[in-house]
Amino acid sequence: MSANSFDTANQIDFDKNTEALTQGLLRIASDKSLKPTAAELSRITGIHRNTIRQRKWPVERLEAIKENRRAEVIAEKVKAEKKKDPKSILLERLEKSRLEVLYWFDKFQHSESVMFTLEKRLNSIRESRDFYVKMYEEERVKVQDREAEILRLHNALQLISSGLEDSK
Repeated sequence: MSANSFDTANQIDFDKNTEALTQGLLRIASDKSLKPTAAELSRITGIHRNTIRQRKWPVERLEAIKENRRAEVIAEKVKAEKKKDPKSILLERLEKSRLEVLYWFDKFQHSESVMFTLEKRLNSIRESRDFYVKMYEEERVKVQDREAEILRLHNALQLISSGLEDSK
């Protein structure tokens, strides 16, 4: 085979791939359920993603499709808002603000109930602490009294035992 036959075969493959890419791009542009990505174009056409990226123009066209879709979404939102009359828009906003007020009121009520519960627990813990501090002080006084009694009895025993030793 000559170089021209390879060139011809390559050109035929190139043209075939170009046509497949063009058809795939048209299909992606017309069908919103298909994502405008190189992977999706590769799946549709059967051409490898690297081949698509090396050609550059399909990737640029995919970006343009993405941008068009974004613009369509924004345009639909604007169009939907323009269709509504100002009174309905204000009523919707009023309803949203009412819902938000209810949300924050419920949050406040919940926080307040939690606060009261925690205050009750804190007061209970304080009372318990005070009770046990009082008990501790009473028991400490009793221990000191008993230690003093033990010391007094110990001194009395020493006195008696020294008196017994002296009498012998």
